[in-house]
Amino acid sequence: MKSVNVMLLPLAFALALTGCGEDPARRFARAGEAFARHDYLAAQGDLAAALAAMPDDPKVLELHARNALAMGDGVAAGASLAKLPVARRPGDYTLLVAEAALLRGKSADALAALGNDSSAQGQRLRALALLGKGDADAAGRAFDMGLAAHPDDARLLAAAARFRLGQGDRLEARALVDRALQADGGALDAMLADGRISTAEGDLARALASYDKAAKAYPGNLPALVGRAGVLGDLGRLDQLEQAIKGLKGVGSDADVTYLSARLAAARGQWQKVRDLLQSDEGKLAGRDDAAVLYAQALVALGQPEQARARLAPLLARHPENLVVRRELAKAQLAGRDAAGAVATLRPFATSKTALPEDLRLLAQAAKAAGDTDLASYEARARFPSPRAMGALLADGDLAMRQGNWGNAVDAYERILAATDGRNAMVLNNLAWAYGQLGNNDKAVDFAGRALQQAPGNPSVMDTLGWLLVTSGKDRARGVQLLRDAAAKAPQNGTIQRHYAEARKG
Repeated sequence: MKSVNVMLLPLAFALALTGCGEDPARRFARAGEAFARHDYLAAQGDLAAALAAMPDDPKVLELHARNALAMGDGVAAGASLAKLPVARRPGDYTLLVAEAALLRGKSADALAALGNDSSAQGQRLRALALLGKGDADAAGRAFDMGLAAHPDDARLLAAAARFRLGQGDRLEARALVDRALQADGGALDAMLADGRISTAEGDLARALASYDKAAKAYPGNLPALVGRAGVLGDLGRLDQLEQAIKGLKGVGSDADVTYLSARLAAARGQWQKVRDLLQSDEGKLAGRDDAAVLYAQALVALGQPEQARARLAPLLARHPENLVVRRELAKAQLAGRDAAGAVATLRPFATSKTALPEDLRLLAQAAKAAGDTDLASYEARARFPSPRAMGALLADGDLAMRQGNWGNAVDAYERILAATDGRNAMVLNNLAWAYGQLGNNDKAVDFAGRALQQAPGNPSVMDTLGWLLVTSGKDRARGVQLLRDAAAKAPQNGTIQRHYAEARKG
């Protein structure tokens, strides 16, 4: 984790202190109050001023170190801890030193500091240090030993949950994070782990709620703010994402702000901006697979498929199970006129019983360009996808609608329409509503109109088109009429009645 450099702050705050003449002891007391309510940003300013005036005070040094650790700054924490006199070191001093070392990427130093500490936090930090050294098996054993001795420690459970998620075991990760929340629902680590695991599960509503709760309880917490912004992007709430990014500037790392800004630009089709943003911070984004894929997508969109291939091929070699990387590499190969390479990349989809129609169509396109003799079977499967694949898409779309994940809903229902005759009223209606929630009123009204053609007497379909016409201002008179008719047909439907009542208010 990259640390935030706060060691340059004391001089600036000392100058400010000289100007205002506020008592350093009072500022230290205020910092303690802010720390107690988890407002680490507020505590940081007062602590810097107090430290400038009382650089050797053990109480100030300890609180400064703890606050820096809470903010993810291992450099500042380590510096203050090193200044603490041996006789004034707190009981958990070695744990603090180990955590500061971990934040600086010094796993060996963290292990040396921990020694034989077998406490819950000692085992947590030991497992994380082993993971930092690349020894996942040893990290897993450390987590298991820690949980056997400390089964109800929220921080240890949350860290183990994140580890298991990284190992691909979402079921175990969910079980562990649920135990962490039961042990201490207000623990920051537990809330952040729940947000991360809920995102991996596709439960974006729960993920957003977890990040919101964490951000409220721990003002200015960077992982909570970054996690929340990422979920807003997944939900397709672009205006809210833009505001979240603005809130990160000056608080979040440059890499996080850059990546999220690039995601926002990609969602708006601004591919040159995506490339410029990612290129400007390429060094800081090194090692981030999500940024590498986004960069490659921008390069293909800008007519540079060879550069995209160079970025994606090593990524797929490391993660052959990643369907997104496989799909994007094939698109880059096709754009670069390497149809045979695209066929080779996509061939695993040919034997998959749950392959998406779009992947099979991409495979068929590549096979046709390459003169592959299996073209007919690929085209047939793309045209008539398996019931299992269609069922999965319908389930994805329905889940996304319930969660308010409008971007994913659009994606699922668009795929269904592309693989069918495009006349299913329910799919058209849901797609219209999702587009409306994303603010794309033209597409929303178009799909709602198509849904009404297929089910002209269905009150829910009438309600969707009517409400969209009213709220978009495209045809208010017709919208009100449709809502009136829908309300008459479904007097017990609370949503329809509410829409009609709102429309009548003007």
